[in-house]
Amino acid sequence: MQEMTRRELLARGGRVALVAGGVSLGRPLVRLARASAGGIYDELASGLRGEVVLPSSSAYDQARLLFDTRFDTVMPRAIVFCESTADVQRTVRWAREHAVRIVPRAGGHSYGGYSTTTGVIVDVSRLNGITLDPDRRAIVGAGARLIDVYQKLALHGRTVPAGSCPTVGIAGLALGGGVGFASRKYGLTCDNLLEATVVLADGSAVVANAHAHPDLYWALRGGGGGSFGIVTRLVFRTHPVGQLATYAIEWPWPDAAKVVQAWQKLAPYAPDGLFSVLNLNSVVAGRARVTSAGQLFGSADRLRALVKPLANAGTSTRFTVTSRSYLDAQEMWAGCSGTIAECHLPPQGQLGRSTFKGKSSFANKPLSLKGINAMIRQIESRITTGSGSGVILLDSYGGAINRVKKDATAFVHRDAIPTSATGSVRTTARTSIA
Repeated sequence: MQEMTRRELLARGGRVALVAGGVSLGRPLVRLARASAGGIYDELASGLRGEVVLPSSSAYDQARLLFDTRFDTVMPRAIVFCESTADVQRTVRWAREHAVRIVPRAGGHSYGGYSTTTGVIVDVSRLNGITLDPDRRAIVGAGARLIDVYQKLALHGRTVPAGSCPTVGIAGLALGGGVGFASRKYGLTCDNLLEATVVLADGSAVVANAHAHPDLYWALRGGGGGSFGIVTRLVFRTHPVGQLATYAIEWPWPDAAKVVQAWQKLAPYAPDGLFSVLNLNSVVAGRARVTSAGQLFGSADRLRALVKPLANAGTSTRFTVTSRSYLDAQEMWAGCSGTIAECHLPPQGQLGRSTFKGKSSFANKPLSLKGINAMIRQIESRITTGSGSGVILLDSYGGAINRVKKDATAFVHRDAIPTSATGSVRTTARTSIA
């Protein structure tokens, strides 16, 4: 049985429908003729390697969309598809000259819609190169998608620890922290960021690392995307990968409280190589369920022994452990096992856009039974009140994540034991953004 992915689970917790007409983010863009971009936009377009897409372009309706359909009503004045750092510099300087609000966008997966605007979107998705240098550092364009980073580095037996949602852009993830199934072993994505090329508000470009612009380098590691400049290129430390094992467990809903308690006893004390997630959700046919899944850098036998007490916390209806290659596991978490091409949005891939509203919180001590029961009631209320579906995901922090000092980077949540919680609810609302 194929596992429900993290992003799919959140999306089902908040899904309404795909956009009418089936418009997708992956459709090839129609190049906008320079002559058709009038006024100040013609001025901008004339000096770019990339292109400017205006509301008058046939490419506009799909070029403006984010992953989350809640923001489909937001109408940018233009979308600038940059193909170099120089393109970003020119756009920033142009925006300053004409007092135009700009917002950077890489993968367009922001929960809060922070990668869109009624001003101008500076899109870096075409800056998507991925190379491994002789020192085994990954040189990655800001717009590279996670699944492509995994695939390219796996050819060399290496990886950068990152998330499980395949179409997320590497820059937005790294700048906000970046947690995933390799994080307890190798740290957050931002912990492995060695260097970044950044276009500042005055249009200048700098390289920030531990020796040059160290304050900026500190802020970029967990301080949020687009706050201090527009990142165009990142350099990451990579780590070796090989065979690993994954697990999946499901229990009847009445077991939820004791399963959460058992999971909290496992999560903070597990070996660094084990990352696990616990899901409480009401997304399947109007009924609630509790599931857990995870990944171990180790053997299937070792993983089974580690999580067997968790499986036995209730009457598990499913308990599977599977050996996989690292890349196979990332495809499985992404919900696109088969080919890398499937892990993209149509028409290149088979993944779709989604509608959900999510928010994350951190806990620095185990949740009490009172708190656990409150979460359970919230999930149950989505069914009993007919208000739609919802999901709570608990991530296991600790390990390498928590060994980084709280002031070493801008990501301060280094005592989050055992969990980081992400909640998602169904919503029919469309959001307006200035």
